[in-house]
Amino acid sequence: MELNLQKFRISLVLDSFFFPLTSIEVFDSLKSRGFELGRPPAPLLTGLRVYVAGVIARKNNVLIDVDSSRKLVGAEGGVIEQTLQVFSEVLSIIREDFFVDLDKETDYVELITHYLVKSDKNPIEMVQNASELRFKDKFKQVLGMEVSDYHFSIVPRGVSPSSRNWFEINISPKLTMPNKAYWVEVIFRNVKCDMVTSFASNLYSTISTIINTIEEV
Repeated sequence: MELNLQKFRISLVLDSFFFPLTSIEVFDSLKSRGFELGRPPAPLLTGLRVYVAGVIARKNNVLIDVDSSRKLVGAEGGVIEQTLQVFSEVLSIIREDFFVDLDKETDYVELITHYLVKSDKNPIEMVQNASELRFKDKFKQVLGMEVSDYHFSIVPRGVSPSSRNWFEINISPKLTMPNKAYWVEVIFRNVKCDMVTSFASNLYSTISTIINTIEEV
C-alpha cells in the first residue's frame, strides 16, 4: 500500500467582532517573519483596513490565504508537517501582533485533505466486501440488477454535519484507476486547535489503519 498526499489544508475561523487580518499591518507582520507577500499592497496609511480574499503570502511552499468576509485564514501545502509549522507561525502573528486571545475567539479549526492510496488489492472489491448495502435486495427489485456500495463514509454517530466538532472520512475506488487505488477525502473540524493539529499529525497512520481494516474483511 502506498499513500500519496494530494491536498492538505488547515484553516482557522474566528468568532470575533473584527477580523485582525484586515489591518494593513498584517503585511509587515508577515514580511518580518520571512513570508513572501503574495500581493504586495499599495502604500496605505496605518490604521486603514484592507478587505481581501485569496492568497496573501507564502513560505516554504505553503500558501496563506484569507477571506475577511468569513473571518478565515488558511494554510495549504504539500507536506503536512511543514504546513502545520507555517500555520502555527500565522497563529503566532494573530496572537502576538494583533492581541487576539485564540482560546476565546476561535470559532473552529478545520482541515481538509485528499489522499491517493495505491493498493495491490482491488479497491472496488474491497469496498464492496467491506460495506454491505442494507437495502440491496429491495434496490435490486427496483433497478432489476445486483447492486452494491461504491464508497462509504465514516462520521461520528449522532452528530450533525454542521457541528463545529465533526469529522468525515470518505473512501471510494479512484475513478480513473478503480482496480488499483482508493481515493480518500477527509474533513476534521473542532473548536480546539490542538485537536485538529494532533489529528493531522496522525493522518498517515489513521488512513493506513482504515485501509488495512477494509482489506482484512
